[in-house]
Amino acid sequence: MKKMIFGIMLGCIAAAFALCSFVIAALRPGVYNNTGGLLGSFLCADLLIPFIIAMIVMLTGIVICAVEAYSKKQ
Repeated sequence: MKKMIFGIMLGCIAAAFALCSFVIAALRPGVYNNTGGLLGSFLCADLLIPFIIAMIVMLTGIVICAVEAYSKKQ
């Protein structure tokens, strides 16, 4: 149960950080070396690497929750 709560907390915190990064990038449009759109905005705001890390951490939290939810305990 403790691992599941940890996974939920990890996923929620990472999702909040990823959402904030996404909103900041969406509200600051920019072009980075002829790359426009959302990717250009992420690159201009230097948020691409933190966004990717947050997504990986969020997926890790989801995997921890799934493993704990469907594990057979004796």
